[in-house]
Amino acid sequence: MAHATRAPKQWQLTKNKTITSFEAWRQNLQYILSLDANFASFLVNGFTWLKKTPTTRGLTDDGEPVPEAQRRTAAQKVMHLELMLGQIANFFPIVSRNTIVKNSTSVNSIWQSIRLHYGLQSTGSNFLDFDNIRLEPGERPEDLFKRLMSFIEDNLLKPEGNITHHGDLPEAEEEMSPSLENLVILTWLRLINKDLPALVKQRYGTELRSKTLASIKPEISQALDRLLDEIHTSQESKVLRTAFMKQAKVPFKQPIATPSKRICPLCKQAGRAKFDHFLSKCKYLPEGDRKFLTKARHIVSMDSDEEAPTDDDVDTSYIVEDDSDTSLLSPSSRRVSTIKSAQIKVFYQHHPVHLTIDSGTEVSMIKASFAEYIGAPISKTRQNALQADGVTPLDSIGEVHITLCRDKRVLHLDALVVNDLDVDVLAGMPFMKRNDVGIRPSKNQVTIGDSLVIQYLSDNSSSKVHHVRRAHAYILRSEPNQTVVWPGSFLELKIPNELHPESTLSMEPRVNRSTTSGWPKPGTIEAIGGKVRLLNDTTEPQLIRKNDQLCQLHTTGPIFYNADQHEDTSVPLVLNTMGQSRKTGNTGSPQYYSSAVSVDPDNILQDKDRQKLQNLLTTHDAVFDPGYNGGAGKFECHINMGPVLPPQRKGRLPQYSRDKLLALQQKCDELEALGVLKKTRRCEHYRRVS
Repeated sequence: MAHATRAPKQWQLTKNKTITSFEAWRQNLQYILSLDANFASFLVNGFTWLKKTPTTRGLTDDGEPVPEAQRRTAAQKVMHLELMLGQIANFFPIVSRNTIVKNSTSVNSIWQSIRLHYGLQSTGSNFLDFDNIRLEPGERPEDLFKRLMSFIEDNLLKPEGNITHHGDLPEAEEEMSPSLENLVILTWLRLINKDLPALVKQRYGTELRSKTLASIKPEISQALDRLLDEIHTSQESKVLRTAFMKQAKVPFKQPIATPSKRICPLCKQAGRAKFDHFLSKCKYLPEGDRKFLTKARHIVSMDSDEEAPTDDDVDTSYIVEDDSDTSLLSPSSRRVSTIKSAQIKVFYQHHPVHLTIDSGTEVSMIKASFAEYIGAPISKTRQNALQADGVTPLDSIGEVHITLCRDKRVLHLDALVVNDLDVDVLAGMPFMKRNDVGIRPSKNQVTIGDSLVIQYLSDNSSSKVHHVRRAHAYILRSEPNQTVVWPGSFLELKIPNELHPESTLSMEPRVNRSTTSGWPKPGTIEAIGGKVRLLNDTTEPQLIRKNDQLCQLHTTGPIFYNADQHEDTSVPLVLNTMGQSRKTGNTGSPQYYSSAVSVDPDNILQDKDRQKLQNLLTTHDAVFDPGYNGGAGKFECHINMGPVLPPQRKGRLPQYSRDKLLALQQKCDELEALGVLKKTRRCEHYRRVS
């Protein structure tokens, strides 16, 4: 039994159609209609009929050449024609039904009217839309090639069309020539990547000597991913960034050939017992001569690239006085000025992020260890980066695409993840262009958009460090509305106006809070734009009441070590029997801090008086210790009680909160109802009878 031919199911046209989808719809419908013998004759190319006005629409009865079994009258043909037109109208319900059933004159006229409705009609200007074809996001390269081929095939000249070429209508349908096919493939490669045609010419140069570009198109399609990877690898971003490396200072070494001894010619000539010091250290040297020696020593050290020696290492007594004006000698600098790049702080979730803005960098980068610390998602990448020399590559392991925040402004960062980076995040030109970031180095300002101006600190700006600082605690309060901080979430709060908006603060919880969950925990926190973010790192939600005192903040500062006020740390400290600190030398014998004090340098006192004075210095040796109390300045503390005095305590009831007082009153009422408590006047006295 022979199986009947089954046609694919036809679908209706929608409002949005392309040339490819329309041609698929038309050919499927035409195939379904051709399966019916009554409709097949109307689908022949060149067959026409008239509009609905004539009764027979220009159709005639079949003659004798047609077999008798297949002969049809004009009325039958009109009936079959209108049935076919009705079927076409059923699958194209967007336009009026009469346009197809009553006003059509051929099948080609129906197709042209549909193309006219979608703007797909074949005209000379339609060919110019070829320039608007682009690779859409997420589109496969093969799909793009099909769109290009469909567009060219649809715009080929046809005899039934109304487009003329140099005034002549084509006698036959135009075929796609090999040169036109090569041009389509070249356009396809250029739309995928502008560097792809040059790479194809390099890789397939041998095949293209004897073949056309269209002949090797299947090979190009199979190797397309590999070719694109090669292009992405070769397009390396250069990081135009240089770092100033401070040259290690070489300590000054006295020439061995000319050793110097500490001998003061003035004291030696005067016959003093102590003359083992330089002339510049002599206390009998006039003040004017001392200043001249100091000035001459500084001028000599400026002209030398090495570190200037101290008075203890070099004898300056060889300098000869000159009557010439020394003010004519102007020191010259041999260093090039260096200024650090602008740096601002932003939030990534609850983590503070230090962004180094560098306009000379072509790609933004982030240190791999810092990206893992803040939990930024790292994805794979094919892109590499080079140092400023254009040769040394950076070790990139991936890329990140994160969203930052500062002052309710969202900043987008797309950066490469590298291992060797001297800063946490290096924001280059892509970051500056996308987020409208500008730098004004003369004012130490970074602008974001038209309204946000951030003041950053340069490396030349140094703040004065005071020996006496006031210890002050600032209370961090919650917002005036109640909220809940879930585990893993953070709470953003504004710090008091008295604190610097970009300061690093130490945080400790308040002991008078109603909740005892231990949150927030003590630690340090960074303020960004006058705001801080507290992370709920517990396993339970935290209920934050309105205006609740969460914690108290303290200002922090760097620790500066003054070498002039401290002795050599390589020498261990021990305690003497009198509780005074002293040093222990290499020989094991105690060395007192007071040993640097010169007792009777002119040998005027007697031996017993000199020994008494030396014993007095040894007894009070702790006074000469650089670390004695008060050596770093006074330490003062100011307790701010506030303008409001604490409320007076009532004598009758404890100072409980309102909730506790209500609970106490309710309990007293219950005891009074049970008869346990009664007023004094209602109490009945009973006498115990023994």
